[in-house]
Formats: sequence, structure tokens, C-alpha cells
Amino acid sequence: MLLSFALLLSIKIINKGYNVSTVYARVVFLLAFLLLTFSSGFFIHASAVQMTTSMVPETDKADALLTAIKFITIAYEPNSPLAQQFNGKDERVVFSLNTSDPGMPELINTINTDIQTQKGSPVKIENATLDYAGSIKGSSNKVQLAFKIVIEGILSSIVLDRSEEGNVLDLDWRSIVVDEPLSINAPQYGNISVNYPIGLLQVTYPELAQGFANSQAAAIMREPLFNFQDIGIPMDRWHFLFDPTGSQAGAAGAGFEEVGGARVVSIYSLGESSFREGTFSEKVTRASASLSGTQVEVESSTPPPSGQIQIAGFSRIEKSGDNELAFVTAQAPEGTVTATGGFPIQVLLVLGGMMGAVAVFVLLKTRK
Repeated sequence: MLLSFALLLSIKIINKGYNVSTVYARVVFLLAFLLLTFSSGFFIHASAVQMTTSMVPETDKADALLTAIKFITIAYEPNSPLAQQFNGKDERVVFSLNTSDPGMPELINTINTDIQTQKGSPVKIENATLDYAGSIKGSSNKVQLAFKIVIEGILSSIVLDRSEEGNVLDLDWRSIVVDEPLSINAPQYGNISVNYPIGLLQVTYPELAQGFANSQAAAIMREPLFNFQDIGIPMDRWHFLFDPTGSQAGAAGAGFEEVGGARVVSIYSLGESSFREGTFSEKVTRASASLSGTQVEVESSTPPPSGQIQIAGFSRIEKSGDNELAFVTAQAPEGTVTATGGFPIQVLLVLGGMMGAVAVFVLLKTRK
């Protein structure tokens, strides 16, 4: 539908005698931006290590949304003790916490320490909230655990250097791996690890959790949910979209406003597979274990990663050793390319394919 709209609008532009190349480029960018914007809510539900951030160099802050999703399937023999325990079960553990709730200051401090020690980055999370959702759904021959944990907050100290030429932004923070259990005190459930899958079983089926802790599948049950390593894929494998006037972002209803003289916006997106960006696939880990005499097969899977970075201003990626930085100016140099990966319309098709692929993955996992 969006592509048909672009074609019709192009015909009208030609009939009116406008500058076709300029207006058409803006139309294409607007459609791409709409896809990125309207799909952001979808990505929250469908992606693996979802990272969405809007960075504003002038204020030295950024909005950040970090989402982890994982599925664990535990297969067992029908009529086994586990089958009798879980067949027909459909349970959920859901809660939300803010910065002042018990355990949240320690959780935020742990993540900030990991950013500093792993990446040498000054970036810190402030005023974060956490939404936890874990589900247990059983049948005659398996039980599936599903996890979705979201951290939303403000990032500070994103600017490494300022000069008359522009600002230098740190991008290395995005790929941290939090190995700690991140235990908090949740309403109705008490102490729970929100970073280890075993935390869900510890507050619902503690005896089963203990059995897993002493089994060959213990490592799977302690795989960190907050593993953002794949978001550290080099920025030259991210798609780049650039709005040279800021008008498309505003027209898309994304709330973009001129900040510190920046009437332009740069957008990087990760997750689509193509010849230029490569292929992104799900991660699967398997193990066998014996629980109270019952043999089980355990499979852990996470969907392919996806991410979006929006920067107020014109951004270009610079490398310093193993570090990646964004050099940001209020305006773009003359003749700047507005999109990577070939003709801009290709970006729309690739992003559409990415959304469809991730949706199919999650649908298959939840219906198995």
C-alpha cells in the first residue's frame, strides 16, 4: 500500500512540474521512516535483543528501550511425571517496577558498572523502569517457557567530545552482556532473578528449578537474558537513513523537534538480511538432562537481533581502534547520500522483509 502511494504521488509530482528527484527522494524517505516508526511497537514484541534509542547530542542524553526475548522448550515423554505436572498448564508471571522499587537501584548500578568495565564507556542509565513477563505453557509432551523483559530509561553522558566542528557520540555501550542474575523484590512473587531463565521456575516450581540447577541443562537456565552482544555488529552493517530537512520525521508523527539547531535526523536500523548487511538468524542452544528420573530435552532459542538508533543531526560513523563513534553535526555536507544499500526504495522492501521474517519466527515459536 505504501509503495502504491509513492507511485501515485510521483505521477502527481510530474504532472505539476515539480523537481521530481528532490520531492521523490523525500517521499521515499518518508515512507521508510513510517515503516521504522510504526513498526517500532511491533519490534518490542517480536525481536530478540531489541535496542531502540533516540540520541540528542545537545542535551547529552538519550531515550533508550532495551528488550530481551527468549523461548525455552522442555520436551518429555507423555505420561511421565513432568507430563502429569504440566499438561494443560498456562501460567504467567507479570510485574512492573520503577527506579525507586526495591532492587532497582542495584540493578541499574550493575548495568552501569558493566557498561563501564566492558566497554570503557561513560554512558549511564538513569530513571529506568522494568517490565517483566514470563509464561509457562504445558502440553502432553513439552512445556514452553517464554520471556519478555523490557528496560526503559534515560541515558546520560553520551557525548565524548564537543567542538565547533561537531559532537562525538559513544556507540560502544550498546553491546553489553549482563552476566549477573539481577535479583529484585517483585510484588506478589518476592525475590526473583530477572536476568536468568531459571528465575521464573524458582518462583513458580522451586523443586524443578533446583533439579535444573543440578543438571546438565544448568547452563541453559542461566544464559543471560540481557545479552546485547549482537547489537554490537559493526555499524557499516546497519542500514542508514538520513532526513536532510527534519520535515519527514515531523510529518511521520514521531515527535521529532528541532534541538540545538539540528533540523535533521539520522536513523540506523539493524535486523534486515541482505547481500550487503549479511544474514541474521536465530540462536539455538540444546541440552539433555535427567530430572527426578525423567529424561528431558531442552532447547533455548532467541530470534534474530534488531535495533534502531535515531540521532538528532547528521551522523557519520568513525572508528578508533575497536571503538565505534558517531561524529554528529547540525547540518549535512552538501551532496550527502540519504540512504545506504542502493536505491532508497530498496530499503523499504528490505525492512518489510525483516519485519515479516521476525513475525513468522515468533508466531512459530508461540504456536509450537
